[in-house]
Amino acid sequence: MKYTFVIGLLFLTVQTVFGQHLYPEKYDACKLSSYCLDCGEPKAEVPQNAVESILSGLNQKSLKNINGLIRVQILVDTLGNSCLLSSENSTNVSSKNLSLQKAINSMPKWIPSMKDNIAQSASVSLELTFQDGKLGIRRVSFDFKYNTNFKSVGTPDVKGSKEKDLSVQWTVLSQSNSDLPWDMTRTVVSTNNNLWIGTDNGLVRMTNEKMEIFGVTNSAIKPVKYNQNIASSIRDAATDSRGNIWLAAGWDAYKFDGNKWTVYDSINSPIEWPRKIFSDNYGNVFLTSWDGLAKYDGENWSVIDSSNSALPSNKISGVYLDNQDRLWIGTFDGNIRIDKDQTIEFNESDSPLKEGSISQAFEDSKGNFWFDLYSKDKTKSGMWLLKPNGEWTSIRPRNSELFTKNDINDFLLDEENGVLWVALNSVGLIRYDIENDKWETYTPENSEVPSIHVMKLTKDKNGIIWAATFAGVIKMNK
Repeated sequence: MKYTFVIGLLFLTVQTVFGQHLYPEKYDACKLSSYCLDCGEPKAEVPQNAVESILSGLNQKSLKNINGLIRVQILVDTLGNSCLLSSENSTNVSSKNLSLQKAINSMPKWIPSMKDNIAQSASVSLELTFQDGKLGIRRVSFDFKYNTNFKSVGTPDVKGSKEKDLSVQWTVLSQSNSDLPWDMTRTVVSTNNNLWIGTDNGLVRMTNEKMEIFGVTNSAIKPVKYNQNIASSIRDAATDSRGNIWLAAGWDAYKFDGNKWTVYDSINSPIEWPRKIFSDNYGNVFLTSWDGLAKYDGENWSVIDSSNSALPSNKISGVYLDNQDRLWIGTFDGNIRIDKDQTIEFNESDSPLKEGSISQAFEDSKGNFWFDLYSKDKTKSGMWLLKPNGEWTSIRPRNSELFTKNDINDFLLDEENGVLWVALNSVGLIRYDIENDKWETYTPENSEVPSIHVMKLTKDKNGIIWAATFAGVIKMNK
């Protein structure tokens, strides 16, 4: 069968994401710690003989009867090497039988994406269309002028619970059924009157199911460099004791009191690329970064780092102030606890804090401490419980690989109902009924949870659990 080659462009509207698979078929051999979605100036350029190269690399026998569309996400590194990161196959021939990965990975070198005249890694998407003896190849070009219904769904790494065993159902709010400005959301915070949703294109204030959008035209949130119409992605958010909403977006932090915006950057504060935000009951706001822990007391800024404390590293993984006013600080090289004028180090202790980095902590009404610990050794990571008597317990299901391969993005302890909620990276949402020792795993394959990327959790004044995901915000049905 003779193939005719057609090259074109397909324009979509999506926003840059980092480290994400766009399509459900994932290829583990293709990995980089970070890359951006079709970014750069100029962007990565397809090799001139890309069509012939892909075609020659495919299984020739399978080409005789193939029809349909294949979308491929190709990772192009700084040297121009290409590898298949993900795909979505709608043809009558499987990707494996077609030798799709081999064909993409054997392509000639691309011209890599550039930023400030420096090569960078980027993912590029192509559409391969097979029909009636013709092969059409189109590059998916990302146009940022308009809004989008782009979402990242994914396939879970572990098998979820049986549908009949799930006790909760969910409602999904997305661009298709609400005023949400972007489907990719990373944080959600509940206050007495509002629900705040941080998206990859603006902040949403939701009051009585009505959404108000704060973007580049009506807020201080800075736009991304590649398009002045797109707001910087909001990584985290929190409210302080004064009722202000705080955001970590781009290189800066933002405070919004409902009327006035304040931007904190490297000029008027020690802020530079804030990652997480924590507020205590005294009006203090803490922001983690890789340059130490920044603290704002309502008037002044201060920094806790390795130069003025016993911190083993300036790369802060988490922070928490408990009911005894003890400040727990986690770094990627160890943890400390500051008890007024005394600092406790855990490097020599027999507790899990010797091995795992504090990512998140919470003290319940009984004085128990719940920790999310990060560690490359997954037997030392995951959820841990510290009782008032000093006893440690690993919180994980028996005979399960649930926490052995995936990190925790967030957790929420619903004390009123005795339930621990865990947002598990690349899986979905975990529900643990503490009293009955019952675990439930919600994924896109067995529930309404729309994405394996569940990022943040919150509980509203009515006791409803909300979660920010990469495919919209989900609300627990009563």
